[in-house]
Amino acid sequence: MNVVYVFTSSDASVILEKMIIPQVEQGLHGAKVVGMFFFYDNTFLFVPDNPIGAKLTKLSQELGFFIICCNFCTQMRGIDGRLFAGVEEGCFPDLYKKAQEFGAEQVISL
Repeated sequence: MNVVYVFTSSDASVILEKMIIPQVEQGLHGAKVVGMFFFYDNTFLFVPDNPIGAKLTKLSQELGFFIICCNFCTQMRGIDGRLFAGVEEGCFPDLYKKAQEFGAEQVISL
């Protein structure tokens, strides 16, 4: 199953660091991650020097999934244009286009 995760929870960093990232790295996740979309303060994960964002960005490059941060959220936080290379800034139309392009079968909000 191809999944896209939408992260809105204030606990997203813990969920990623303790569950999703290790499972994906070990090939035990049980679904193929094809994309991730980040809202609110979760966009701070992709400011350089954040170890979780660095690991996710590397994984996305190795495994070929997309990462998009809400462009309104990055603007409101003053970090637009300062994210890790390869991390996109966009909105719902961008998410829908990428999800379709990458063959998403399930969208999970965390």
